[in-house]
Amino acid sequence: MQVAAEKQPLATSAITCHDLAVVKLSKIARQADVLLDLMGVAVGSLLLVIGIETYRDGGSVGWPIAGSVLFSVNLWVACRRFIRHRKPTP
Repeated sequence: MQVAAEKQPLATSAITCHDLAVVKLSKIARQADVLLDLMGVAVGSLLLVIGIETYRDGGSVGWPIAGSVLFSVNLWVACRRFIRHRKPTP
């Protein structure tokens, strides 16, 4: 029976596996963050459109104002996050 000359520590494979899991989890979290930012802009624009239609039909002026504020804030947050996540050019 031959014994390996160099034994690798047991933690080496576990760390590699753990690192891969953390990288995948990090990638999934980053993609979810981008998706939620885009959904916020979509919901804000939908509320803005519905608010304008409601106002044209004789509803309150508060709906288009609320829709425009929500859309503006979500767009601002999404732009800030996309700029932060953008990779620097060499």
